[in-house]
Amino acid sequence: MASPSSTRSTATEVTPARSKWGTRLTSEMREKLAVARGELGTDSVAKLMTATGASRSNLRSASAPIKLGRPTFFSSEEEDTKGGDLLTCELAAVLLRQYITDMGREEDAERRFGVGGFPGRSYFDLFLGHHPQLRRVRPMGIESARADASTPEAVAKFFAAFRFLCRDFSITRAAQVWNTDESMMNAQELMETTPATVMAGAQTAVPEFVFPSVQSGAEAASLVATVCADGTRLPLFVVVAGSGGRLPYAVEDGGNGSTRRVPLAAYLDEGAEVHRRGKPGFDGALWEVYAGFVARHMVGKCPGDWKVWLMDGCKLHASVVGLKVLHAVKVVVLMFPSHLSHILQALDKDPFLKTKAYARISLRAMLPTLPHNSKFNLANLMKVIKQGAFHGLSFVNVVNGFIKTGTWPICPSEINVGRLVLGKGARNGARTVDLELLATRLGPEARRDMRQPQVAFESVSTRGLALEATVPAVLAAFVELDAEAARKQAAKATVQAAKAAKEAAVVELNAHLVAEAAARRSSPQFQ
Repeated sequence: MASPSSTRSTATEVTPARSKWGTRLTSEMREKLAVARGELGTDSVAKLMTATGASRSNLRSASAPIKLGRPTFFSSEEEDTKGGDLLTCELAAVLLRQYITDMGREEDAERRFGVGGFPGRSYFDLFLGHHPQLRRVRPMGIESARADASTPEAVAKFFAAFRFLCRDFSITRAAQVWNTDESMMNAQELMETTPATVMAGAQTAVPEFVFPSVQSGAEAASLVATVCADGTRLPLFVVVAGSGGRLPYAVEDGGNGSTRRVPLAAYLDEGAEVHRRGKPGFDGALWEVYAGFVARHMVGKCPGDWKVWLMDGCKLHASVVGLKVLHAVKVVVLMFPSHLSHILQALDKDPFLKTKAYARISLRAMLPTLPHNSKFNLANLMKVIKQGAFHGLSFVNVVNGFIKTGTWPICPSEINVGRLVLGKGARNGARTVDLELLATRLGPEARRDMRQPQVAFESVSTRGLALEATVPAVLAAFVELDAEAARKQAAKATVQAAKAAKEAAVVELNAHLVAEAAARRSSPQFQ
C-alpha cells in the first residue's frame, strides 16, 4: 500500500506545480505559454494552466488575448471566412452545416449544437456580437429585370451623359435640375397597414380594427410629383379612376338637406390639378396634358437658363408633342437607363417613401372620425394625399433624395457598388469598381449613345444607356416609330373592317336564305 507522501509525489510528477496567485509573468513564462498554445492548438485557460503551470493571472496578462470558458467551434480565421457569406440565419446554417460536413466534424458539431449538429439562432446572435462589422439588414424584393440591368457600366454611362449634358447646357445650379415620377396611392392598401398597437387587459381577445368600405372610384389615385434639387416642387398632379376628364368633383353635404359639388383639386395645394381616367395613371393623351402643365410652371423657373428634367424611359414619355412643348420652355429631358430608376430616381428614395408613411399616419387619425357605416370616398383620399405630400415632399426629403442618388451634386460614389456586382456570379462579386473612374473611361461611348437612338422591339431602347430625348435625331426616331405604329393600326383597322363586312355579308345571306325558305313554304305551289 502506498503511503500518502508517495501518492502526493506521484501526482506532482504527473501535473506540474502551478504558480501561486500573484506571481509575475516573466519572459520565460510568456515563451512557455506561446509554445504550449502552438502545440495544443487551443486557447483554453484550463488546458494552458495544466500544461505550463501558469496561474490564471499570468494567462490574463499574456500579450495574446485568452478566451475564457470552453473553446469556440470555429476558429477566428474560419469565422472571418464565413462572415462575408451570411445572408440569412437559415442560409448561414446551411452553409455552416455544409462546411462541417466537408471538414468531417459532425461528431463535434452534434456535441456542441445538439442532435443534428444544426446551429440555432442563439449561435448567430453570439456570432454577430463577435463580428461588429456585420449587422442585420431587412432585404427588399426586386424584379429580375432590374437586378440584371443594374450594372456598374450602365450607372457609369448615365453619370457620364449627365455631366456632358450639364456642360453643354450650362447646368450649374441645383435650381436647374428636376425629377418627376408617379406613385400609386391605393386606399385599401393604406388602410390595411394603418392599425396601431393598443393596450388591453391580459384576458382581452385580439381586437379587430374595422375598415370602412371604399367608394367606387376612390380605390386608388396616381400621385405625380415633379421636384427640384434645391428642395422645391411643382404643384401636385393627381389622376383618379373614373370618367369626366379634368376638374372632377366630390359631392358634399351642404346642410339643410342640400348637397354641393367641390372640385377635388380644392382638397390639395394651390395650383394642383386632378384628372379622371378609366384607370389611375397616364396614357398618351394625358401625358401630353401633364407636359403642358409642367411647361406652364417651368416658365418662371430660372428664366433664360436651361433646365434638365430627369425621368425614366417609359414608352408613354416618348411623346413628340410633350417633348417639343418642354423644349420650347428650355427644358432638356434626360431619360434614365431602363430598369435603373430604383437606383437613380431621387423621388424613389426619401420623398415617396416618406409620403406613403405620412399618408398612413394621416389615415390612421382619420379613420376613427368617419361616421359609422360611411364609405371612404375621393374627398378622404385627397386629404390623405395632401397630408402625405406635405410632409413627404418636404425640402429636406427632396434634397436628401438627390444626394442619395448622386444626381445633385453629381457624385457617382454615392451609389452603393455592392448592389451592382453582388448576386451576379463569383466573377462579378470579386470586382473592385470605381464608378468615378469608370464614368470617365466610358465618357466617349456615353456621349455617342445619348444622342444616337437605337431602335429595338418597335421602340427606342434605353437599355444600358442614358438618352437625351429632346435632340432632333431622337425626336425623328420617335416620329418614325409613331408613323409606323399608325400604319400598322390603320392596316389592322382595315383588316378588322373587311372581316366585319364579311361577317355582315354572311349574316345578310343567311337572313335572305331563311326568308326565301319561308316564302317557298308558304307558296300555294309548294303546298
